[in-house]
Amino acid sequence: MEADTRLFRPVCATSKSWTQFSRSKETEGGASRAGEELDILVAMPFFMHVVTARGFVRGLLLSGLLILSGCLPYSCRRDANEALFPSDSLSRRVAQNAPADTLQRIGVTTGTKAHPLAYPRTVRFVDGSAVAVSDAQRNSLFRFDTTGSFQRELRDEAFAVPYLIGHRQDTLVVFNAEADRIDFVTNGRRLPDRAVSYERPARETLVYLLATDRRLYAKVVGQEFGAHVSRLDSSGAVVAQTDLGGPYWRRAGFLRAWGDSLVSLSGYRPVVHTLPRSFADGATPDSLALMGFDSPMLERSFAYATGDVDKPPLLTASAAALEDRLFVLNLRPGWVQIDVYDRSGQLQRRLIERHSEGDRNFYPVDLDAQRVDGGIQFAVGVRSPTPQLELFYWQPTARR
Repeated sequence: MEADTRLFRPVCATSKSWTQFSRSKETEGGASRAGEELDILVAMPFFMHVVTARGFVRGLLLSGLLILSGCLPYSCRRDANEALFPSDSLSRRVAQNAPADTLQRIGVTTGTKAHPLAYPRTVRFVDGSAVAVSDAQRNSLFRFDTTGSFQRELRDEAFAVPYLIGHRQDTLVVFNAEADRIDFVTNGRRLPDRAVSYERPARETLVYLLATDRRLYAKVVGQEFGAHVSRLDSSGAVVAQTDLGGPYWRRAGFLRAWGDSLVSLSGYRPVVHTLPRSFADGATPDSLALMGFDSPMLERSFAYATGDVDKPPLLTASAAALEDRLFVLNLRPGWVQIDVYDRSGQLQRRLIERHSEGDRNFYPVDLDAQRVDGGIQFAVGVRSPTPQLELFYWQPTARR
């Protein structure tokens, strides 16, 4: 699967689970709690079980939607300490000199009255003319056209916290995180005979899956397991595996295919790790720093590393690779910002949605990109304050 859980300080996953809430008067399961405001991140000192709201939150834990601790950049308190990692200081100077373009919004949808989006989790362009969205609360797949017009919602009793992990021609590949099963969906139908089971190393681990045209990959992150990436065969068995090294919480993030490379993302530091798609067992990943990445919370990243604060900020939510560019969803309070990097990890441009004011509740969760006539189209899944799909267009111009 692809999980967006960020692991922070070592905790015993069998005694504590942590979950993420938007600042809302509703719980993730939809039960109203009048007058109660939940912090963006709240500790839940017990496991939640089966069905209804409890089953949903448990499903989120198993699927990697939950985070062990931490904060979104704009929900963290800015620390007075202005110290930075030297690499972040240099990166900020690069960002200040990078050109910025305006993202043109071309569509937004919350679904329909009969088919409302509840928890859009992953987004994928399909067939060049549609956008698929997985909904982790409704356990369904939505399909919209590229302007945001609703086409259909596919519900199946076998869906259990679905994540879109790729597509093969006209077939969507879906990881049902709570069931640890990979499904294939064609023409609006799940194909049970093609389903593949994935053996999660332990229930406490977080798993991110990716399906390319010919291969399956899995990244596993956990306190007792560290972080490693595996290449799987068609039955889901491990063919090759490599250790990502470093603190395990820094390795939490999606997997992406970028040309001939496999890319492991991190939400907590501006760095990615790359491997050949056909990497051998024990291969050493290459580390690629995203030079030019900036965030108002880089100071807090340093403060967390030095032990001065107890929660690291989430800096990025997702990324999309297209041709020679890596588009990174840089979390900002109230608007979409997409940073454009080249193959060397150098910032080329900042793409910023036009905005007049911020919104601390704004939380985009996933990003995809596709080439259209004369430019690039983006699909962004937004969790809060309103669950919705946003569509943008960018026409590249000569660098100023």
